[in-house]
Amino acid sequence: MKSLKTIRYVTESHYLIIGLAFIVGLLFSEGILWASVYTKLILATIFFLSSIKIDLKEVKDYLNDKLLIAFLSVASLFILPIVVYYITNLLYPSLAVAFLILSAVPVGMTAPLLSEIIGGKYGLTLVLTVVTSLLAPVTLPFILNFLAGASVSIDALGMFILLAKVIYAPFILAQILKRFWQKKIDKISVSFKPLSVLLLGALIAIIVAKQSHVIIEGFDLLYISLLFLFFLVLHFVGYFIVFWKSKSEKIAVAICFTYMNFTLAIELVNEFFSEPEIIVPVVLSIVPWTIIFIPFKHISQKL
Repeated sequence: MKSLKTIRYVTESHYLIIGLAFIVGLLFSEGILWASVYTKLILATIFFLSSIKIDLKEVKDYLNDKLLIAFLSVASLFILPIVVYYITNLLYPSLAVAFLILSAVPVGMTAPLLSEIIGGKYGLTLVLTVVTSLLAPVTLPFILNFLAGASVSIDALGMFILLAKVIYAPFILAQILKRFWQKKIDKISVSFKPLSVLLLGALIAIIVAKQSHVIIEGFDLLYISLLFLFFLVLHFVGYFIVFWKSKSEKIAVAICFTYMNFTLAIELVNEFFSEPEIIVPVVLSIVPWTIIFIPFKHISQKL
């Protein structure tokens, strides 16, 4: 009985799981890299476990609120990157392109789970994740070319296929299972969130392991400090940009604005840029992305 309580405490302690995952990925990267082929499967499973608990009506309501979704999508993919670029270029020019890339990529695939953990509206986060990911193959090249003069190409079909694998398919499967086995699902649903957190920890460990050499060798205290400040500002902007909405909706938007698809950002800089002042900060964004969620969860409970 005591061991079961210990297991439950560990799985419900998001701080412990996330922090441990980062350390393990950083220090034991060689023993983890083999699991990198399973990242899409892990993402799909996380989406499935979250989707099986969601109210489909909530998702439909947000999809029907076209003005809100359009406003947040434009703010996230256009307005925010432009403002970030010009302010950073004014204050610290060498980081302008790196911060531009981080602010211009779509919402991260794990954002719906992070929103669920912290008390945000899952449906709103899910809709923004899908919409920004679908628009990114068009908006990203335009923004980077317009502001940074960089010619990049993003595989729109590849991104759609990725979305189909990790979002659409798990979501549809979850709704089908709910339709026929709702009572059985209700009996075991208490285990879904702890399992999702464990999978999130595994995902973080794998991603950190893949970039561990850059994190260790390129570690720069100034870069890290500025990245933490950048992430703090993103939380603030995301939360208050929908000041008229409920607390849970403001948290959801803050998650969407802050916890970007840094995997895509890393792939972009590795493919199209060679400057260390662009590559290193983008890779180091893993550090605040992982760590700053912990205090944000604590602070959001007091807002």
